[in-house]
Amino acid sequence: MSRVHNFSAGPAALPRAVRERLSEALKPTPDGQPSVAEISHRGPRFAAIADELVERLRHLMQVGDEHEVLLLQGGANLQFAWLPMNLAAGRVAAYTLTGHWGEKALAEARRVGQAVSVGSSEACSFTRLPALEALPPDCAYLHYTGNETIHGVQHPLPPACEVPLAADLSSEFLSRPYPYADLAFAYAGAQKNLGIAGLTVVLIRRDLLETIPDGLPKYLDYRSWVASDSMFNTPATLSWYVALEVLRWIDSVGGLGALEQRNARRARRLYQTIDASDFWSNPVDDDCRSVMNVPFFAADERLTMAAVEAAEAAGLLGLKGHRALGGLRASLYNAIDDDAVESLIDFLKDFERRRA
Repeated sequence: MSRVHNFSAGPAALPRAVRERLSEALKPTPDGQPSVAEISHRGPRFAAIADELVERLRHLMQVGDEHEVLLLQGGANLQFAWLPMNLAAGRVAAYTLTGHWGEKALAEARRVGQAVSVGSSEACSFTRLPALEALPPDCAYLHYTGNETIHGVQHPLPPACEVPLAADLSSEFLSRPYPYADLAFAYAGAQKNLGIAGLTVVLIRRDLLETIPDGLPKYLDYRSWVASDSMFNTPATLSWYVALEVLRWIDSVGGLGALEQRNARRARRLYQTIDASDFWSNPVDDDCRSVMNVPFFAADERLTMAAVEAAEAAGLLGLKGHRALGGLRASLYNAIDDDAVESLIDFLKDFERRRA
């Protein structure tokens, strides 16, 4: 084994340079100075981290004062309920479904209020984008999942509609230039392209804050987090620091434009290999295949676990598909380099020659 490559869907690989910076930041010092994980979130050292983190996020997303950028905890699963509690009180929220995570978001929204599906590709096993149906009267927002991490379906652009758009962007966040400013609301867990678990970035248009009903628990009112600069309680400080280092790394490699080109090239190489194979297959329509998460299947499903085990022995980790779908999955997040994808391609060809 010459090198290990991590294709995990999340927590995902960190850029090597970020791992080195994190290691240095946590290393004990001879005089016992606290590390970045031990300092007060109210002190000047952490305040500088927080300010730069938000500034860099705003710059990459190209959003101005019309949006608030919040740094929260709880992951996307908490946002599934937090969003409709705040922004759909007494109104109907609409959801378009392209896979597992969209279904979960809709189910949670129905627990706290009125929510309907206005388009689903479930009938075709989530292999294409659904047609958007008529929105309900007095619709609070339209929610979509930008990139389905499990089913490998990605919206090239946000859906076009006349109501506020809310987006789960967890597994494609900061992987390409994106019209973030056109979104009324968006959220993304950090553990894909922004660092380690424990941080969730939320983008919310400021005028929507005026529609939040009074009487919510303070922790579950976005206004509490706006007023406290995302420090209503002690933040996940280490996650904030790692996110800042990732943003610095993104700038060092040329920004989102450069990442988009590299990510698209690598995904194209992998899809071409799968499509040319008589053994491996991917069922998703060409026009909505995910650049970040590539699910694929063996012609003989009995060989799936053998392929996963052989891949791990070859240093290719995290390829087992999600339990909701099966098969295999390669997550090609920003930190994955070209060598990793080429090693995976070589492995798939070799496994097919030996086992097909």
